[in-house]
Amino acid sequence: MEQKKNIWVWIVVGVIVLAVIVYLALTGGFKAPAEKSTEGTQTEQGAVAVPGASPVTEEGTVLNTQGEEAKNDVQPGSPEAPQQSNPIAADEVPTSATKVTVSAQGFSPAEFSVKAGAAVTLSVTSADTQTHIFLFDDPSLSAVAVGIGPGETRAITFNAPTTKGEYAFHCDVPGHAGRGEAGKMIVQ
Repeated sequence: MEQKKNIWVWIVVGVIVLAVIVYLALTGGFKAPAEKSTEGTQTEQGAVAVPGASPVTEEGTVLNTQGEEAKNDVQPGSPEAPQQSNPIAADEVPTSATKVTVSAQGFSPAEFSVKAGAAVTLSVTSADTQTHIFLFDDPSLSAVAVGIGPGETRAITFNAPTTKGEYAFHCDVPGHAGRGEAGKMIVQ
């Protein structure tokens, strides 16, 4: 009786192993992981610098979720606004992106420059154990906002203003800007 029980146990284990092998073969589970690209992908709408962020047309126009030109002066996260990415790994940030880190000590770098009207991909990383919200002071850039959790990186692609000048930004978590979490984007 014990021997029959052991045989059935081995048959069940064998069937489970076989099912897993068949499943992995059918779903591509045996394929080697693809190398990560740091320069994004191409979609029907345009190039996407970071997965989940807004695409950019060949002409350099950032698009929203509706496939129309993204508006920088609307509610962040709305369908009309440029979209921030989901959390990403550091190696998923394109080399062409402007990379900013934020912690209780402030933003680093606290100042960066962009070309007027250009599509800008901005990655923001929390370098500490706190949540941060990157936000511009100027209402013309109110839709360009990036919320990140502790140790997290997210990115957003948007068109820089066409008006040259300095555009201040800060961490919108209460008390953070007051301790120095602020900086400026210079549009040239």
